[in-house]
Order: sequence, then C-alpha cells, then structure tokens
Amino acid sequence: MSKKLLSIVMVLTLVLLAACSGNTGNTENDPKSAPEPEQSVNAEGEVDYAFGAYAEPVTIHTVRAEYSSAQFPEGDNMTSNVWTRAYKERFNIDVVTDWVTDEYDTKLNLAISSNQLPDVFHVNATQLQQLIEADMIMDLTEVLDAYGSDRLKGYMEADSASYESGKKDGKLYGIPQMHWGFIDQPDYIWIRNDWKEELGLSDPKTMDDIKNIALKFKEAYGGYGIAVDQTLDYLNLLAIGWGAHPDMWIPGNDGKLVYGSVQPEMKDALEAWAEWFKLGIIDPEFPIKDFSAMNSGIVSGKSGMQPYYQWWGYNPGVDTVTNQGKDAVFYPYLIPTVDGQVATQSVFFANGSYTVVNKKSKHPEAAIKLLNFYAYILDEGTEKETPETLSAMLDKDIAHVTGAFKIINPMTDYEQFERVSEALKSKDTSQFTTSGMWQKYNNSVEFMTNATPAATGDYLQQGSQKPAYGLAKSILDNDQYIKTAMWGAPPKELAKYGSTLDDILTEGFTKIIMGSESIDYFDTLVKNWHAAGGEEATAAVNAMYGQQ
Repeated sequence: MSKKLLSIVMVLTLVLLAACSGNTGNTENDPKSAPEPEQSVNAEGEVDYAFGAYAEPVTIHTVRAEYSSAQFPEGDNMTSNVWTRAYKERFNIDVVTDWVTDEYDTKLNLAISSNQLPDVFHVNATQLQQLIEADMIMDLTEVLDAYGSDRLKGYMEADSASYESGKKDGKLYGIPQMHWGFIDQPDYIWIRNDWKEELGLSDPKTMDDIKNIALKFKEAYGGYGIAVDQTLDYLNLLAIGWGAHPDMWIPGNDGKLVYGSVQPEMKDALEAWAEWFKLGIIDPEFPIKDFSAMNSGIVSGKSGMQPYYQWWGYNPGVDTVTNQGKDAVFYPYLIPTVDGQVATQSVFFANGSYTVVNKKSKHPEAAIKLLNFYAYILDEGTEKETPETLSAMLDKDIAHVTGAFKIINPMTDYEQFERVSEALKSKDTSQFTTSGMWQKYNNSVEFMTNATPAATGDYLQQGSQKPAYGLAKSILDNDQYIKTAMWGAPPKELAKYGSTLDDILTEGFTKIIMGSESIDYFDTLVKNWHAAGGEEATAAVNAMYGQQ
C-alpha cells in the first residue's frame, strides 16, 4: 500500500506525522457519534480518530510497574518523562500515575479485590479473566474498531490467536500488548566453534552426532560436554529430538489435550540422557547448579556445548568471548531428531500482558490513541521524529516504562532480521526504519571488524555465518513447529497444582538421568503426577482449551 500524509492539528503544537500502510488515521471507520470532548480534524476536514488531539484536556489515571533499568534524564522519573510530555503535547491527554511498585501483580490484585482501579492498566492473562468475570472492565470491541490505527489493527491480525485470547464470548476486553515475534522461540544446540574446527567435526545431523561431538570435546579438552542446570529447562530443549514437547499442552492420540512432559516420547529422551550422564558428557554437578553456575562452565572453558535460546550471544556469549577470545564463539545449530530429520520445534504462548480499561472510565478511546502513538514511534519514528526525541523515547529502557500504553509489533524481529541480513550483504541501509535495525546492523559489523565482545549478541543473532534468526526463520517459513494449545490463562486448577507438579517431574527426571532410578521409574512418576493434581489439571485444560 502506498504511503499517505496524515496531518494532525494539535491545540498546543502542530505536528506533522506520516504513516505507512500500518499507521494511518483510520478515518474510514467513522464512529456512530463524534467523540467528546471535540477532537482535531485532518487536512481533509475529517475527524482524526486514531491520532487527533482533544480540544479540551482529558485526564486518565493509570498505574505502573517499576522498571529498574530505565535511566531518566535529570528531573524525569517513572511518572513524568518524555512519554508523558508527548501525550500532553500531541493529544492533550494528561496521564496521571496513581502508584508505582516493584510488586505490580500483588498490588494490582489488592486493587482488584477492593475495586480501586485506575482508568487504564495492564494485566496478566489470569487477572484478565478475573476482571471479565467480575464485570469490572470495558468491552473494547467497538472502541478499537473506531479509534485503532491500521497499524495497531495489523498487529492484531499478525498474531490473531493472541488477539483472540483477549476476548470472551466474542467481545474484546483485553488488548494484547504482544511480543517481539515467534522468530524468538526456536531453540538450538550451541557448539563452540574453535573446538569444532580444530577437531574437524561435521555439523550435527542426528542425536548421535550431538553425543559424539560432546564425547570428542571431553576427550580433547577435558571438562564435560554439555552444560545444563538443575531446573532441566535447558536440557529439556533437546527433547524435541525424540518427538517430546515438555511443558506443552498438545493433542493426544484421541484428540484430547495431554501434557507433553508425561508422554512416552519423554521417556525416550530421558533414557538417552541417562546414558549420556554415564558417559560423562552431561555436567555431573548439574543438580546443584543454578543458571549462573551453568553459564560459568561455558565462560571458563569447561564445556563446549549448550542447549539454549536464541540470545546465547548476550549471556553467556559476551563473557565467553571476553575470557576465551573471539574464536571461542559458539554457533547455533538446529536440534536434530534421532533419525536425522529437523525436529519439530515448540512454540509457547508469548503474550504476557493486556491493556484493559476500567468500566467506569469516561474516555476509553484515549487509551487506544496512546497505543497507536507507541506503535507509530516504535515502527516509524526514525523517519518522522528528530533524532534527539526518538533517542530519548526509545533508549535506555525508557520505552518500557509506558506500562499500559505499550504495544509491540509481533513481526518486529522477523522484519528486522530480513532487512538487517540483506543490508549486511548489499551494504545498503536505506530500508532501515527503526533504531533496532541500525543497532543490530552496526553491532554485527563491529564484531566482524573488531571482535568487540559487547557486540557478540547482535552478531550471533543477526549477522554471523550461522545467525540464530536465520535458522528460526527457516523453521517458521516451513511450518516446522507446533503451538501449545493453552493459548492464554491457565485454568485455576493448573495454577493451583502447577509448582507441585513441576517439582515432581524435575526431581524424578533428575533421578533417572543420574541413574538413582531406572528408566522404568518414569511410569511410576507419571502416575504420581496424575494423582498429585495432574489428572484434575488435564481435565481443566481440556475444558478451557480442548475441543468444544
């Protein structure tokens, strides 16, 4: 779609904003009656519902979670900053923060129970369901339709399943704040490159290859082959190689939803890991190692393999390159199956928060306007804002303090990778539209040129010879993944038993891997899991997310 200019007449300031196809004023969706108080019109004389300013000041109350890493200029803070000033200058909206806390969910739960809620706030999936049941928040279906920009609506279309999770009985109560993209979710086996090349080892094609590379590393360099921790979260990433999907709710043979961690495929994975442990290629001290201790084994050179997420280059990658040198960088490889196929990856529900509006609020459309604005700044700001303004709004985690007025393009990281990877080949950066694209590009070049440790993360994610996002893109483009069926809040029964059920499995799996229990103990473990609440939780998940 071609670009078109959108003129926004402000009471205090005249600001010209231009928007591409996802960022227009959406004046074609004319609401039934003109909003009160009166809003500005665009150059064609139409009311600009998506971006227009109010003729009279509008005040909305919100609450915020503390964001400790945000660094404010002198005189600014969580409740008064470049964003709140922009809300006033551009829309004539005064955003008043009633409270800020580092225990947001706890304080919000108290506010819900006492019905002392602000106009606009963000909630998790469970709180959303509670507020809907209590009839305390507004149906935003018509408000979003009338005031949402095309860009904002495009985000909802890009991840329609998450958008639907904010609905009940066809009505929209929570606008999902979305996520950076499913390209972030595929997992990998990361392998130290200098060791791999020194030993002349081929890329892993099967699970036996993973085992054999780990054995070669142990023989040649000492230590142990694969770094994991006591939670088993990282070792579990390899389970897809045996067709298992731990922590996911997936259809069973009869169509009903089952928990992946207690399926027969998981038993196959555990049997293999018990063998690996005997061979000494799984860290023998993993049951007493937390996340930091696990990564210290990588940084110190005791291990050359690690199942990990796409952000390995940030942690422990930066410290690894700092301590071991640029040649010690690890590269990601797709997790193979036992028979040499590419494993089907697990994709989990990624939306963590929803923007909701108090049913008593007088101006629900104000929240939509500020969401439109955030999306505009994040995706198109570099073309329309001054560098100083954009930097102040997006740098040093200031963008994260926006709380309920935040929305993320769920295609952000996918689109960013496409443009950055192409620019690294062509040296043409003319298609960059966000500060993130420039950051990923510049850091990739910096690592390739100077091997600067701080640039390791962006390089391995975007610009290396084996970029994590490149592998993830192939997974998404070829539909080599399965989504969990629990796409939203867990049912109350699962929340009630959740930690207990997880502990049962982690403890039992650890015993099997270490050899204190035989592989047949898995069957007993599954029975214990069902008896401890797993059966009730499974029924509840099926009732909420299963076939209706």
